[in-house]
Amino acid sequence: MSREAKSHRAWRKLPLAVLASLLITGLFSAGPASAHTVTRTDGNDSPGKLDLRSTSVSHTSTGVVHKVTTYGTWSARSLGNDSFFIIQIDKNNDRNYERCAFIFFAGGRLRGSLTNCGNTFIRYLPVAKLSGTTAKITIPKSVLKPAYWWGVASLWDGPAPCGNGCVDFVPNTFPDVLHDLTPPVVTMTTTPLRVWETSMTPLFNFTFTVSDAHSGMKSWRVERRTFEESTWEVVSTGTGSGTKNPAITGVPGHSFYRVVAVDRHGNVKTGPSRRVYVPRDDRDLSPQGTYNDLTPVQVPDSQAWMETLTFLGLTDSLSYDYVETAGPCRPFELIGPGGGDWTVQVDVNGVPYTTIDGTGFTGDRQVLFSYDMCDSTGFVFTVTEANVEFAVDGIVSKATV
Repeated sequence: MSREAKSHRAWRKLPLAVLASLLITGLFSAGPASAHTVTRTDGNDSPGKLDLRSTSVSHTSTGVVHKVTTYGTWSARSLGNDSFFIIQIDKNNDRNYERCAFIFFAGGRLRGSLTNCGNTFIRYLPVAKLSGTTAKITIPKSVLKPAYWWGVASLWDGPAPCGNGCVDFVPNTFPDVLHDLTPPVVTMTTTPLRVWETSMTPLFNFTFTVSDAHSGMKSWRVERRTFEESTWEVVSTGTGSGTKNPAITGVPGHSFYRVVAVDRHGNVKTGPSRRVYVPRDDRDLSPQGTYNDLTPVQVPDSQAWMETLTFLGLTDSLSYDYVETAGPCRPFELIGPGGGDWTVQVDVNGVPYTTIDGTGFTGDRQVLFSYDMCDSTGFVFTVTEANVEFAVDGIVSKATV
């Protein structure tokens, strides 16, 4: 930006004598990425060696890196006592700068310092000259707010026409550049979801909310990992903030679901995981599940899981061999309709474990029997009394068959 145009933002420039004094005071009174990268360009519009071509921001794990590039070449020593770059940081978006990071020459080398943009030195900052036209300065994230606005200025003090200092700004006019360091927010319940309680098919709605207070939401995705796997797969995607309720087709067994949200500055938030249980249908239990009746009675039922039930009469049984893999314990659950005049003997690993009967249940798609499995387990369900046949609707067990 030319000197004639600098009145648009001249208030950003502190008196040269104050700046020079502040830099020297800081020098002798103190001891020695993950988000987005953005670059702002500027025209060849200011006299002097520090006419800004571009500025950019990037990241290390603990710091924010601001880089400045000029049209012409310059050396560290050529800056002398009165020429420098400033990264001006507005923490509150009120067009007042609370922090100023300087790149300047002193003590025989290029240096960096952080001030309060007044007369208080805060700390040194790492700087490096990357080429004849480019330098960078690293500001610790710990001294920045989760979101701030920044602009860059250069001051070159030299022969005419820069005898009183030539200033360039990026950007030339407001607003400054927003820099968001805060990941989005993912809000969701982690209570296990038993799909059969609200659905008769593996299709279910996965509800969550995503938001971002600064740069705004860019995208989200729902990922799934089955109990037996270690990798996550994407099962639904979308954009924007707010409450989301994507429809997802689950897989039989125990799976974990999570939401990954990305804001417009590339910050990523991975939300908590939620268990989702999907039954295997009563017609599709092989090879783990077998009926002792070679031709079990399977009857359509509009309120049943996948709209069928398998009926067992007196002395009929269902055997299910569960082979555990590594990992935490998980429930085995037998699903069926409640009610009815029947009694079923349950054996676990060949030993009588309990009995269940229809008097303790009402409604469709009920958990008739549950067992927390932490190792390989064999179950046998034998009908011992049956004025009304016992019905099997599904089993919650392994994700793979």
